[in-house]
Amino acid sequence: MDFFCNFEAKLSHMLEKITWKDANLFDYISEIEYLYVPEIDDYQYLININKGTRSEAPADKIGTPAFGYSEIVAIFKSRYNEGKLPKQNQYKEYRLWMGSRLRELNLDPDKFWCLFLFAIDYCRSLLTRGITMKATPMEQLQALLAMIDNAQDNPMSLQLKIQKKKTTIESPIALQFLAEAIKKQLEHADTIAELHTREAKDEMENTAESPLIVYFAKILLDFFNTQEHIKSKRKKGANHSLKEMEIVSRLVYFAELSYNKSWTDIENETLKGFLNRYKDYEYPNNVSSIYPEFTVY
Repeated sequence: MDFFCNFEAKLSHMLEKITWKDANLFDYISEIEYLYVPEIDDYQYLININKGTRSEAPADKIGTPAFGYSEIVAIFKSRYNEGKLPKQNQYKEYRLWMGSRLRELNLDPDKFWCLFLFAIDYCRSLLTRGITMKATPMEQLQALLAMIDNAQDNPMSLQLKIQKKKTTIESPIALQFLAEAIKKQLEHADTIAELHTREAKDEMENTAESPLIVYFAKILLDFFNTQEHIKSKRKKGANHSLKEMEIVSRLVYFAELSYNKSWTDIENETLKGFLNRYKDYEYPNNVSSIYPEFTVY
């Protein structure tokens, strides 16, 4: 009886507060960060865990438990300690439901719990409570150049409208001349900060339930790809094992991203269908309302 009581007590919660001494709990989040954060080695806001201050760390120190976690991890830690993370109070249910499956993949359940909480928090802060941004001037120019370059013999036109006045360019020669002039100017684009400035749109673009689920699932599936011991056990040619797909599928249901019980099926055909259907989905140009830049490609 004492054994089962102790087991239940251990499952009741992980840590009520995470200190930097427990920073190894963020290791799985850091694995994902290396995949998605542009030029992480050049970050200027790495955290000195011992002092809790901003610091520049050598690239080879970024992933060590003692030094060099990023601002993303620091924000997650703060939100965890303040109890602001979705599903945070359901650790016991998570362990009872997912523990044996995670052991089969030789994964640390507490580190994976932090990754799971982060994935939900980030997806919601980006796709349902994020800030939709306009394309930068550079992105707008690049889109224009791509259309002109790929026009071939198709008719094309460019319209400029200022209040009630407008003018239209329909000549392919004029448009190609314009494109070449822009390309020449863009040779010095790196020195023009205004070309890379991003502004928020007046209204946010929400993402529907289905593509949000795929975004969440991709974070966890991409994490599995960072684990060589998991990859080595897959069948030849398989992107993911049945067990990996089952874990992610069940977590979609556990996270209440969907209430359809088909997500708990062992064969996880629902997840396979979603991944295939939304593989080329164009997500809104959102930034997270909570975390720094972090892009799932």
